[in-house]
Amino acid sequence: MGKVDIGNEGFISWAPVVIWLSVLWFFSSSLFTSVNTGSAIAHILRWVFDGHLPHATFRLINIVVRKTGHFCNYAVLFLLMIRGPMRKRPYAALMLCVMAAAVDETHQVFVPGRTATPYDVALDSTGALFARFLYLAVAGS
Repeated sequence: MGKVDIGNEGFISWAPVVIWLSVLWFFSSSLFTSVNTGSAIAHILRWVFDGHLPHATFRLINIVVRKTGHFCNYAVLFLLMIRGPMRKRPYAALMLCVMAAAVDETHQVFVPGRTATPYDVALDSTGALFARFLYLAVAGS
């Protein structure tokens, strides 16, 4: 039985994906709880709106920013995969994104201050799927 040699190029093509997955893992830490991100967003919003922002509006903005992050992070993950090691295998890349989202949410069960929800897995997966359609529209493959 012969060996499969993927060479150094194969390993190098995975580097951006592994780095991005590490970033996503870091985003799943206690540092990025809703309270912590809300505090950072509050400082920015107080500056932009000169302190005049209803609490309900602030909460809505915090949710939108956090959920947009989910969507965009997994769109980036898909694009890194499809432009690198998963070139010509978009459906496999999409499935890996869904699996990564599920593992990430499962990890959050064990992180203090974080909650896991299947809705975030769906949102992450939707970001990856959107990136697939975007890539199809732009690159045509």
